[in-house]
Amino acid sequence: MGKTTVGLLMFPIERSGVHPTANLIGILSALTHERIPLVTGNAGHVFENDARVRFFGVDHATGDGLVSRILHNVATQARIARRIGEFDGTDTWLFFFGGEVLVLPMLAAKLSGKKVILALPGHTPIMMAPAGDRLLLPAGILTGMTCRLCDRIVLYSPALISHWGLERYKDKIAIAREHLLDFEAFRVETPLEERPATVAYIGRLADEKGVWNFVRALPRIAAANGDLNFLIGGDGPLLPAIREFVLENGLSGRVTLAGWIRHEDLPCHLNSIRLLVLPSYTEGLPNIMLEAMACGTPILATPVGAVPDFVRDGETGFILASNTPEGVAASVIGVLGRPDLASVARTARECVEQEITYERAVERFAAVIEGLGG
Repeated sequence: MGKTTVGLLMFPIERSGVHPTANLIGILSALTHERIPLVTGNAGHVFENDARVRFFGVDHATGDGLVSRILHNVATQARIARRIGEFDGTDTWLFFFGGEVLVLPMLAAKLSGKKVILALPGHTPIMMAPAGDRLLLPAGILTGMTCRLCDRIVLYSPALISHWGLERYKDKIAIAREHLLDFEAFRVETPLEERPATVAYIGRLADEKGVWNFVRALPRIAAANGDLNFLIGGDGPLLPAIREFVLENGLSGRVTLAGWIRHEDLPCHLNSIRLLVLPSYTEGLPNIMLEAMACGTPILATPVGAVPDFVRDGETGFILASNTPEGVAASVIGVLGRPDLASVARTARECVEQEITYERAVERFAAVIEGLGG
């Protein structure tokens, strides 16, 4: 392809966004010989010294009350929008994490004649819904505006078109993934049958992830299997309530609250569990699912987003039909009793080895950029 001048722009990211962003930078770097303009903040400051990017930081403070949150959001968007004007040589902007609510920066890009790609690793309004966030309606309005303004929408899977209600934009939707796996790091170190009897959840501790239902299922699962222990890795707004629930239900000796797990430590954790449960209400394509599959760890997940593209029930993993506490408990107990767990885990590893490749990721993003004609 010809010379590309693509900038990467995001709402200031959390720690969970660092690894996917690094993947996307690696993919875009294969499409240009220039340093990539990167506008983000907060945890994104880890990229300040990355030789592949020209980093411009815009940090964000959430605010406490409703009015404060709105004012902080508008102020952050205005600062990001001003950054766009500093890059005359960048003809295309790729909006990534939180990009679907960044109306002011997207307007700035369009008014200055830039092409805009909106890549959606998640869908902010749908993620806000389980918690009943009071800014759900404004987030939905902003998302509708950015979907209309942008030139292309990138999703991980065609299944996300209906899951996120994007049917009206289907003519501008393309499918591509920034997911990459280091198969030397994420590999089977400990055979499944030699691992401790541990069931885990690893991810953000927030309502949209369904983790509270998993936690409420623990007493039932523990009562059915006295030798089973549990690992909960991650941080988020539900952590205090989870800690209190574990204590009140006498599970402190069987539940490990690991906190935030560094990405380089994930292979060790994934090789020390027998089942990873992902009871999410909504997903794009969770990295932790692919990483677990690469480590030969069976997955039990709700069939949301792009999850069914990789988790085929009884073949490469297991589908969670109901993510209620009762449904989670019944499914965990049932899956752990299956004699074919090791076989399913091996097939899952083969699946991600075939599907998650650097070459395929670069090819798909190249096609998206070339299709803009800019």
